[in-house]
Amino acid sequence: MSELNGRNFLRALFHVGQRMLRSGVSDQLLEDAITALVDAAKMLTAGSEEVVLSVARDAFYLDRKMLAHASTEFHSLLKAMDRRKIDSVTILSGATRRDLADLAALVVGKSSDLPAEGTVRVNDRALAVSDLDMRPMSGLRKSYGDSLDALRGVRDTRTLQLGEVLSVVDGFIAGSGGDPGSSLIMATVHNHDEITYYHSVNVCLLSMALGRFIGLSTDQTRLLGLSALLHDVGRVVVDEAALQRDGRLSNEDWAQVRLHPQEGALAIMAASGPGQELAAAVALEHHVRMDGGGYPSLEGRHPALFSRLVAIIDAYDAITSHRPYRPARTPNEALRVLLEGAGTIHDPDLLRLFIEMMGHYPPGSLLRLPGGEVAMVVPGEDEAVAAVVVREADGGSPAQPRRIVVGAGDVAAQLLPDEAGIDPGSLLELVEQEEHARR
Repeated sequence: MSELNGRNFLRALFHVGQRMLRSGVSDQLLEDAITALVDAAKMLTAGSEEVVLSVARDAFYLDRKMLAHASTEFHSLLKAMDRRKIDSVTILSGATRRDLADLAALVVGKSSDLPAEGTVRVNDRALAVSDLDMRPMSGLRKSYGDSLDALRGVRDTRTLQLGEVLSVVDGFIAGSGGDPGSSLIMATVHNHDEITYYHSVNVCLLSMALGRFIGLSTDQTRLLGLSALLHDVGRVVVDEAALQRDGRLSNEDWAQVRLHPQEGALAIMAASGPGQELAAAVALEHHVRMDGGGYPSLEGRHPALFSRLVAIIDAYDAITSHRPYRPARTPNEALRVLLEGAGTIHDPDLLRLFIEMMGHYPPGSLLRLPGGEVAMVVPGEDEAVAAVVVREADGGSPAQPRRIVVGAGDVAAQLLPDEAGIDPGSLLELVEQEEHARR
């Protein structure tokens, strides 16, 4: 029973819940989502009579093992289960479609209870905290969750509390410990159903990492982090439905989206204090190109330094993330796309520094080697590409990730996570834990 199966079950449960909140009971997309949940439950319980998913101290546990990366990826699901006072979910082998759908309805508040003797049971096998693998959540992960809560709070209350946002940024500074590698690992977290929130946090993490890389002071990095976290805050106040369309945006939806720089700048200016106005400039300018194109028009002015920096990372995270109208692209492909716009779309000097920081293959990149093995790039301390073998040539998984150095001629192809069936975030976390254990 792998962490990947646990993540896939949580992902399917989250999707069913989101679909229930958006649609009627006869919606075919809802039926498809429930089918995916049934399939995920089968994989999760394969070889076991039952599996216990626990919720404790801001984390999911599969039986006794913490799913830290999945806890961040499905932070809103974790919070929903906590609000419903769900401490554990027991999934029996052969869990029925109806019981699994009822579980999703319970989590999102569409139902009040589950049958006591069903194939899915709530709070029936709650494990004691002492029985769980209770390693503390890292400071970065806690700050990541706090930042998601802060952005959702803007959506729910339509008000922006900059003090709360700055507290999150301070948590990122403290949690990273000056190590950009930790931020690069955390920035691999995505959630396709909550694109705006996760995208904003990832842009914040990578922007602050690049700020430290180019030598910004702590105060400058703090202001950059605030600006980056709020660069898309205008998307929270425009019509959210326009951002959730399956397929390309209509002219009306696109007009809504093009308003978000101005809306974001206005919201930040209304809430900002002395010295924080630069965050409003970043919100306004992050879609303005170096050649003056993009939107809105600055009437011949060039965007500010922080705006140009955030624009690069905004584009990088967007390209490497799944969107309703196109699939994700690999990190290496994203860097090539950015290079094509050097000097016209993006600041060439900042882009060169960003690529230098990320490396040719950024952490989390999945590489197929000439022998058929699949390796994942991990943060390294020199110019060599450090990686771990995560799948052998015969398709099997090694008992422990095997460290290697990847040379220039050692890459047959770069793979997407869904294509490889591998969750880089969980594996990066495992490698990071092993590194700390050896120190």
